[in-house]
Amino acid sequence: MSRMFSRLRRPAAVMAMAAAVFSAGVLAAAPASAATLKVRYPVTGESVVKKTGSPLALGPGTLDTTVTTKPGGGDISGVLSIPPAKASFQVFGFIPVKATVTVIPTGPVTGEIKQGVITTHADAYIQLSDIWVAGIFYTPVGNECKTQNPVGMDLKSEGDFTIFNGGTVSGSYTIPEFKNCTIFAPLLSSLVSGPDNTIKLLLGKASSLP
Repeated sequence: MSRMFSRLRRPAAVMAMAAAVFSAGVLAAAPASAATLKVRYPVTGESVVKKTGSPLALGPGTLDTTVTTKPGGGDISGVLSIPPAKASFQVFGFIPVKATVTVIPTGPVTGEIKQGVITTHADAYIQLSDIWVAGIFYTPVGNECKTQNPVGMDLKSEGDFTIFNGGTVSGSYTIPEFKNCTIFAPLLSSLVSGPDNTIKLLLGKASSLP
C-alpha cells in the first residue's frame, strides 16, 4: 500500500520540487549542478500566410520539453508534434482553394529561458497535399510536395509565461519556394512563398513527464 501511495505522490512531488527551483518561469538562483525538468505542454495556435491572408488553425498538438537549469534561467530542448491542418484561401480574390498542410520538423525545438522571457527556434518543412480548387478540381501534386528548404521559426513569449502554466509564444517566418509538386511547384510558390508570415502558439498547463 505504501508503494502505491508513493507512486501516486511522485508526479506531484516532481512538480513541487521544480516549482521550488523555478520562480516565475526563471531560475531563482544558480544551483550547484544543473538540474533537468521534463514537461509536456498541450499546443494550439494559428498561422497567417501573408500572401493568402487566411488564418490556419494549428493543433491540438503537444510539446515535450526538457529544461536544463543554468545561472539566470535554463536551456530548452523539445519535440513539437502538430497534426496536419486544413487550409482554406482564395486565389485572385474569388477562387476557393483547400489544402492539407503538414509540418515536418527536421530536429528538436531549442531555446532558452532568460530574465523571464522564453525564446525558441525550430526548423521544419511545410508539405502541401490534397489540394482542391473550387471544390471540384483536384490538383495532383504528389506525396513529396514541400518547401525546398526547412522553414526557420524564431518564437518569443508574450506577457506572462511560466514553466508550469505555459503561455503564448509568437513570431514570424519566411516560406521558401516549393519543390516536388509535379508541374505545380512554380504556381504554389507564387501563391504561398514569401516573408512576413506570422505564427502564434498557446502552450497550456504543463504536465510532468517521466
